Amino acid sequence: MGAEKGRGDPAMKRMEPNLRQPIESGDLLYDLVLAQQADEEELKNTLYQNQTLEDFSGGRMEFQNCVFRGCQFVRCRLDNFSFTDVLLENCNLSGSTLCDLATQRVILRGCKLMGCNLSQSLLQNTAFLNCNLRYAVLAGSKLKSVLLDGCTLEEADCSELKLKGLELSDCDLKRIQLLHTPLEGIDLRSCEIAGLRLAVEDLRGAVVTAEQAIDLVSFLGVEVR
Repeated sequence: MGAEKGRGDPAMKRMEPNLRQPIESGDLLYDLVLAQQADEEELKNTLYQNQTLEDFSGGRMEFQNCVFRGCQFVRCRLDNFSFTDVLLENCNLSGSTLCDLATQRVILRGCKLMGCNLSQSLLQNTAFLNCNLRYAVLAGSKLKSVLLDGCTLEEADCSELKLKGLELSDCDLKRIQLLHTPLEGIDLRSCEIAGLRLAVEDLRGAVVTAEQAIDLVSFLGVEVR
């Protein structure tokens, strides 16, 4: 499922991460602290596996050609971080803050981002696969060529998003906040959309099923009998 071709923005092909070998194992906390001390803003070609980063605060760091597997980010504040050609698998970022995040050619698979603050971010060529983004905050972000497949975004704050080439498949969008996020051309037919929080003008041009349309009649201020 996805936005219908020819509706809204033109069809866009999402680019996959270009992960290159060799990738060596690293220590996440040690590498971040060392980079800060050396006034460096880039970490690359590294595998981080089953590691925990707790109460860490930092900014302006770019990860390139990196893989994160089973990592825990506990109460972290990672503002202005950047991920390019990165894979995150089964990682937990719930409750952490990643404002102004920039992603390019990134896959998040089976990750937990409950209550994660991703506001004012720029997400490009990024796929969220079977991720939990319940209560997450993406307000004010720009999403370009982004796929959300099998994800939970229940009660997430997705207000004032700018969308281009967004694809949604089998996602739970119940009670999601979408105020001032235009949905023209966005295909919602495979998603749960009960209790959407948005304005009538935001909904204009969205693609829904006949059954979903009945649920959305309330936005028009009419009653179906």
